Amino acid sequence: MQKDAFREPVTVLVGIGIPVDVASVRDAFELMLDWPYRRRRIGHNACMNTCRKVLNGRGTVTEAREAFIAFADEAGILVPRIDEAMMAQSLSQPRITA
Repeated sequence: MQKDAFREPVTVLVGIGIPVDVASVRDAFELMLDWPYRRRRIGHNACMNTCRKVLNGRGTVTEAREAFIAFADEAGILVPRIDEAMMAQSLSQPRITA
């Protein structure tokens, strides 16, 4: 396991809506480097700085993951995690048909 691996990947949509699992601080940092300049906002800079800090041994992987999730959410590319409990609950609900 990578030293900078996330405990759970963060799924984001890239390109024309292709889902990609970002599994480490390095993966997040590389996606941030490739992010189009015209779409960069404050959240992008904050995430880049956090990832850089963690890669240099001055922060935690959890901090980088949280910063990346915040960036992805703000950018509208975060794929929401489907909680297994929510999924089980929705499957146990009776379906109403007309």
